[in-house]
Amino acid sequence: MARVPGVRHVVLCTTDGLLKARSGGLARDDAERLAARCTAMLSLGRDQAASHGTGDPVVRQVMVQHDGGCLFLRGAAAGTALAVITGEDINPGLIAQEMQLMVLRLGEATLSTPSRGAGGVG
Repeated sequence: MARVPGVRHVVLCTTDGLLKARSGGLARDDAERLAARCTAMLSLGRDQAASHGTGDPVVRQVMVQHDGGCLFLRGAAAGTALAVITGEDINPGLIAQEMQLMVLRLGEATLSTPSRGAGGVG
C-alpha cells in the first residue's frame, strides 16, 4: 500500500481492537489507538447493517473523510481489518482497489485471526 500515491499509514488489526501490523512511519501508540477506533467504527457499521441491511450484518468498507485526508477501513479476513490513512489528494477508487488487492494477495489464511473460544470474536 505504501507505493500508492497519497497513502500515509497502514494498519492491520483484529476486529476486537488488537494491533497486528503497522506501516513503518506510524508510532506504535498511534497505531494502537487507530486499531481501537477501527473496532468502534466496525461495531457501528455492523449495527447499521443489522438494522437496515438486507443480508448478514457484515461491514465491507468504511470511508471517513476529514480535513487533511481520509481513513479507509475494510474487513480483511475473519476477525481482521485493514485500515489506510491517506492525505487529501487521492483517488478513492484506487485506494479501495489496492486494499482489495492487498487482502487477496496476502490471503485468508495469512490474515485470519484465530477464534478466542466460545465468548470471543472469531
